[in-house]
Amino acid sequence: MTDWRNLTEHDAIKAAMAEHGKDPTASVAYCALGAYDGNSHGEKYRFWFGLFLKLAKGKHVGWA
Repeated sequence: MTDWRNLTEHDAIKAAMAEHGKDPTASVAYCALGAYDGNSHGEKYRFWFGLFLKLAKGKHVGWA
């Protein structure tokens, strides 16, 4: 994948989907999992996990 530091959020989502499938939230989640190295303070992990949270919040419906 292209260096994540050079990607806009939109481009990061597109790159994640190209690598992991059609669902943007799941694809970004896979990228976050791949970036996790046992340290939740890593820049790459925080980028992907933050993007995942934005996507997850935007799709949330229900009682919670």
